[in-house]
Amino acid sequence: MKNVYMGVFIVIIIVWIILNLIFKFIGEKETNIAKKISGLGISIIGCTIPGISDSIIEIVAKLFNVETQGISNVYIWWIFGGILIIIGIILNRDIKDRVFILNMFGIFSQLEISDVQNIHDLKISDFKVKEIIIDFVDTFKSGINDKSNELIVKKIKDECKKFSNRSKDFVSCYTGMGPIPYTILAGTYLADSKVERYFEYKRSENKYYELKNKKYRKNSYQELKEEFPTNKRINSKKVVVSISITRKVEDFDLVQFTNQDIIKLYVDNPCDNLITSKDQLYDYKEKICFCLEKIKTYYNQVETINLVASIPSCISLEIGKLISLNNNRLPEIVSYHYNNSSVPKYEFGIVVTENPTDNKKGKLIT
Repeated sequence: MKNVYMGVFIVIIIVWIILNLIFKFIGEKETNIAKKISGLGISIIGCTIPGISDSIIEIVAKLFNVETQGISNVYIWWIFGGILIIIGIILNRDIKDRVFILNMFGIFSQLEISDVQNIHDLKISDFKVKEIIIDFVDTFKSGINDKSNELIVKKIKDECKKFSNRSKDFVSCYTGMGPIPYTILAGTYLADSKVERYFEYKRSENKYYELKNKKYRKNSYQELKEEFPTNKRINSKKVVVSISITRKVEDFDLVQFTNQDIIKLYVDNPCDNLITSKDQLYDYKEKICFCLEKIKTYYNQVETINLVASIPSCISLEIGKLISLNNNRLPEIVSYHYNNSSVPKYEFGIVVTENPTDNKKGKLIT
């Protein structure tokens, strides 16, 4: 009998391996794998349930301690099917608890979230973390031109779509340290994805922290203020929107944008890691969205918004998402990259809006 049970165990292992290989080969979703394993177990049990007469014979045989041919085999298959059902239920529960993280390496290669210390700091179960990394550090360091920009844009687009598809049924998260134009661009490809958790990198402590879910009163964090010019050039075709959250965007750094009104969004005391909660993040995002949409009411001929910003990655991604969702109501938006050692300071921009007629999204502006 012991050999029979050992044989059943070996069969289960073989079936498990074969199922995994088949589903990976055909690209089946992991949630479907769990359901099909449970379904296989139910089918095995269903196929081995005897008829009524067989059941009566077995019951009588049991009462008189009489062996009937095939009875033990039926029970073995029941055990086999039951084990598969249990495996499917456990696997399904484990899969649903998984955390998918999109991590952007753009300016320098920071630590991966799946690093042991980061897992510990963020209190995430390491076996549940699935990390997708967009790494274009080397390409960015080599200098930005049309060719390198095309490579980066394609990589961002492909990885974001992959992340959206794989994280659809799970908890999805974002972190990253990339140039603001490319982070905003990534957000435009994630408009349909619900990013539920944000991890920000704290340089001073060389570690990550998560934006809290707790709701705060608006007076518990710095207000994002808005300022339009007093004397507006209402017939302007181009305007500048500056956002100061991490650092103050100085007017003297914007001299390259000649004869353009500057609309400011700012906090009184900008600093690193200013955003600490999702409530604060969404409040800032709504104010930015409201400001961008309002521009056309003051500048009815505006064609381009030149966006310059000193902001954390979480708000960059959310800006990208709102731009994509409100694309039809906004003029062309070009997000610029700041480089303190270059002249001019904003050395290049990326078109982050989409217009089907000119297909300029992702285009490099120098």
